[in-house]
Amino acid sequence: MRSGGAKWRWAFSTLLAMLPASVIHAQTAESRPPDASSYARAADIPVEVFFKRAEFSQMSMSPDGKSLAALSPKGGRDNLVVVDLVARKVTSITNYEKQDVVEFMWISNDRIFFRAATNLDITGARFYRGAYAIDVDGKNFRDLTFPGRKGAPGSGGSLAGFSILSRTNDGTGDVIVAMDGRVRGFPDVYRYNTRTGEHKLLTFDSPGRTIGWVLDRNLAARIAIRAEERKDNNSPRLNTIWHRAGEDSPWEKIGEASSLDNTGSIQPIAFDYDNKTLYVSSNIDRDKRAIFKYDIAGKKLGEMVVQHPLIDLSGGLLFNRSRKALVGIRYDADRPDTAWFDEKFATLQARIDKALPGAHNQFSLADDNVSNVLLFSNSDKDPGTYYILNTESLKLERITNTRSWLPPKLMAERRFIKYKTRDGMEIPAWVTIPHGSSGKNMPLIVNIHGGPHLRSYSWSEWGYWPEAQFFASRGYVVLEPEPRGSRGFGRKHYAASFKQWGLTMQDDITDGAMHLVKEGIVDEKRMCLHGGSYGGYAALQGVVKDPDLWRCASPFVAVSDMFLLFDASSDTRLFSDYLESDARRIIGDPKVDAAQFEKTSPARNASVIKAPILLAMGVDDMRVPLVHGRTMRTALERAGKSVEYVEYPDEGHGFIRRENVIDFYKRLEKFFAQHLKP
Repeated sequence: MRSGGAKWRWAFSTLLAMLPASVIHAQTAESRPPDASSYARAADIPVEVFFKRAEFSQMSMSPDGKSLAALSPKGGRDNLVVVDLVARKVTSITNYEKQDVVEFMWISNDRIFFRAATNLDITGARFYRGAYAIDVDGKNFRDLTFPGRKGAPGSGGSLAGFSILSRTNDGTGDVIVAMDGRVRGFPDVYRYNTRTGEHKLLTFDSPGRTIGWVLDRNLAARIAIRAEERKDNNSPRLNTIWHRAGEDSPWEKIGEASSLDNTGSIQPIAFDYDNKTLYVSSNIDRDKRAIFKYDIAGKKLGEMVVQHPLIDLSGGLLFNRSRKALVGIRYDADRPDTAWFDEKFATLQARIDKALPGAHNQFSLADDNVSNVLLFSNSDKDPGTYYILNTESLKLERITNTRSWLPPKLMAERRFIKYKTRDGMEIPAWVTIPHGSSGKNMPLIVNIHGGPHLRSYSWSEWGYWPEAQFFASRGYVVLEPEPRGSRGFGRKHYAASFKQWGLTMQDDITDGAMHLVKEGIVDEKRMCLHGGSYGGYAALQGVVKDPDLWRCASPFVAVSDMFLLFDASSDTRLFSDYLESDARRIIGDPKVDAAQFEKTSPARNASVIKAPILLAMGVDDMRVPLVHGRTMRTALERAGKSVEYVEYPDEGHGFIRRENVIDFYKRLEKFFAQHLKP
């Protein structure tokens, strides 16, 4: 890297454009839409174009910097492709038509681990079909999935039987994995050869009932997270944290965490290169999680490393193997950012940001002997572009746009705001203002996220489907709040939601809309509620609780009855224990809180609804089964209310098949135009 006084030179060129067009199109079999420059207004962009999958996503560079891997749509599904940066060649590695490659990582310079899934639900959980490894030329494919694990729901790798903890970086191509080879659901640590399947158990004397591991820099398992058996349904589940000084040392308990997160806890993250310093995330004696060094001997927090006034910090630490140091932390607050502790990387970041202003510019970390790094640049208006940055020549080379068919100049601005609710709670939220509009006295769509105990929105909110930009393109202001109960904004923000479905949690959503009315941005007579899962529940409950306020509601995969929430879910692997215990304190108890459930169940109060409803459900939904939708439809029809009802076959807790996605958003486009236009 040149010194700070050297002239900073940027050379822009196109990598994929150098490839034969037939090669590129062969890798992205979905038809290419018209050029972005052909649209005069965002409103001219068809639904089919807005909801095309990203041409490339999750792009990642090989350890030697000579290849890239990415997900790319082919045959209607995301498949794995590899770009050889030397030969300038794109190779399709998988060819799935009924499932998606959903995540992957480099095992070595010539081999990749990946996972495939059928359905991706709106909470981020997936129904995995398996875990696999394959060479970059498509050879030596190996199925790593344990028998009987296909179709296992969840967001954790252990549910697919196999989760990589680390590459070995010793030339063997072996990996260190967590897999439940001895007791299902409680993984041990193994050294694993993904070509032969040979593996060696490394944690024979584990604390038992382990659900998580942290390795030190020598790849030894030094921290174990153990799931304790719940004492009874009235007690929270405890996870205990265990440490050992070395591979031959005894395990010692150093902490615990409650499933209610009501007393504060530590979450181990990583060891430093001295193999003694343990970094943890903690909210002990504080509202928001910060990163600390942990005093293992004293079993207490040590020096605080970094904190943030808006959000919990629970990870994002960046280590550099060549420098053998913690060099920074990535986080997503009012906008995504990286705090660098290392002057070299801080200087590089500043220069990139100067060359690509107004964007979030995130580059991968490479060892000092690898000159190329991967850079991804995006913003609230730009879905993003991948670049290769050579840290020696300081040449920036454009690889590809992720959604070249969406013109950034026509996309809408997203603003971060905070507003006060009627009881004084402060709610973070995002507001998307239609491009070219006055931004005054406009129709509103409140987009309510599922969970509800998730954080779902950010400044560069593109994700799987760019909903906010689509709605804004049709002329609507979009409010995306993080009401109480949303995780990531501190313990108080989360705990304030206990037993508040349809009550103060609902007020938070209404108060956000009224804040925009007071600001003059929104017309109070043209407001609609939209959301899926819990968001669908809140859309329905909103038109129950405030029937004269909302013009319409568009819930999907929606909870419609609080009693059914406890009785009808068939997703028992994930929720049976939760619904019998913690949920009764967090959501409510069907017996103890029966009167409240009657009041806050939309299907039991359909008679008061005045707004028209568009309700969509997935036929195969296990999280919120079809009975919720059919019960709500029946209640509305019996009460003589306006309801458009649709069921999508082969869909679960969210919609992924292209034909269903297009149909759904075309219905929404028509529905909102009918009820929100002047």
